[in-house]
Amino acid sequence: MSDTPTDTLLLHISGQDRPGILADVIQTLSWYDVDMRDLQQTTSLGQLNLSVLFKIRSSQGLAIVRDMGKLLRERGLAVDFVVLEGDAPWRQVSGKTLALTYLAPKVEAEGLHSVVREVARMQLNVERINWLTYPDVQCVELVLQHPSDNPIRFAEIRQRLFEIAFRHHFDLALQPESLYRRSKRLIVMDMDSTLIQQEVIDELATLAGVGPEVAHITEAAMQGELDFQAALRQRVALLAGQPVSLLEQALARIQLTPGVERLIQVLKKLGFRTAVISGGFDYFANHLKEQLHLDYCFANQLEIKDGHLTGRVCGEIIDKAAKARLLRELAQREQIPLEQTIAVGDGANDLEMLNTAGLGVAFNAKPRVRQQAEAFLSQRGLDTILYLLGVTPRDLQAMQID
Repeated sequence: MSDTPTDTLLLHISGQDRPGILADVIQTLSWYDVDMRDLQQTTSLGQLNLSVLFKIRSSQGLAIVRDMGKLLRERGLAVDFVVLEGDAPWRQVSGKTLALTYLAPKVEAEGLHSVVREVARMQLNVERINWLTYPDVQCVELVLQHPSDNPIRFAEIRQRLFEIAFRHHFDLALQPESLYRRSKRLIVMDMDSTLIQQEVIDELATLAGVGPEVAHITEAAMQGELDFQAALRQRVALLAGQPVSLLEQALARIQLTPGVERLIQVLKKLGFRTAVISGGFDYFANHLKEQLHLDYCFANQLEIKDGHLTGRVCGEIIDKAAKARLLRELAQREQIPLEQTIAVGDGANDLEMLNTAGLGVAFNAKPRVRQQAEAFLSQRGLDTILYLLGVTPRDLQAMQID
């Protein structure tokens, strides 16, 4: 074909989908000396969109247009032919591909319009859109092309889109679209207000009758007047002399966050390694490890003597630096690249861990944490994380997950 004049044709077919259309199209092309360059097909709501890019001898161009047109008219399909010149129209645009995930109980047109309008303003091209409906949430995935000659940085893209999400009250994630997004292998999770609905130290303080004092220290830490280690030591000191039975009473009040068991069940089927890394206490974290069949557990250890709490913490305190370090160590131990890890948490103590992971998810988090994480979720169920990984309702049905 290289020694004879050729035309480059883009064939676009649309209409009601039914079995056999693609086979008939390829069969018709096989009658001619065509050089296939690209083939794309999508079906949405029963409607087919099929595009075929190919080179053909100029002398055969009219014949293939005639035969293909006749076939598709018989099928009741619309067909368009475009003659292209040069290679530019089908060259792969150099740059990065991003996956934007919009989550809400119901997708509102105003919020979605604000997103796509901002995407256009930033000169990002929408390559693909998927609409997924789960039992409690709707999800729109946009795959965006970020050309290499586009000067806008990822951080600015994220900031501008997140501002829209905060204003319109929907959840958002922005990730590099790559094999790593769909092949994560390790998840590490905070415990308090993440795996469970409570803050354990608050439950212990209430039972011990020192709730207001502990709340005051917690507020000072949140205002930046105390670091995590100092705040933890001061709060634990208020529990000195309490019987060990206090831990059992607090454990009885603990409730799992909705969706936790479903999340772990799915991730285990996908071959994930799972861990809880908590700035809370190992008595409770170990219980969760056994209950949820997690692989690893790291948390602070309360010192106990003669059946009573001493008001001290044993060994290293699990603070924000320790959380990030433990994530890196676990990934190295399991021989998993950091790009294939997920971290989930809600507080400032989790930020370093979230920013270390391949995907950091701020779950029902404080405003500062939401603003700095790669993704944020305000949904009730922790299993919403699955939707950021591209897990579809069909996938869950195939796994026989309710």
